Amino acid sequence: MAHYSLDDAFGELDRKVAELNNLVKANDFMITCLREEREVLSMMDREETRDMLRERARGIFSPAGGEAPDADVLAILEQALGSGHTAEIIPFPGVYKSA
Repeated sequence: MAHYSLDDAFGELDRKVAELNNLVKANDFMITCLREEREVLSMMDREETRDMLRERARGIFSPAGGEAPDADVLAILEQALGSGHTAEIIPFPGVYKSA
């Protein structure tokens, strides 16, 4: 029984590490884009910025021909750059800005 629980714990740990790694990749993408395109992005409105970042994310992470295909990272970015969100660094789970 202890062996089964240990296997479950390691499996859960592996899933959490993979999730964290995907969040790191998504944040790295956002930081890189914001640094490289600072001037262009500052002239765009919110929707133009989201559209440009989504398009760039798809070009990199799309499983169908992206430079570095990664469906999980793309899903994080698509959600973060969807309507209702700002193009800010994606918070890690459990980490929220205080109001």
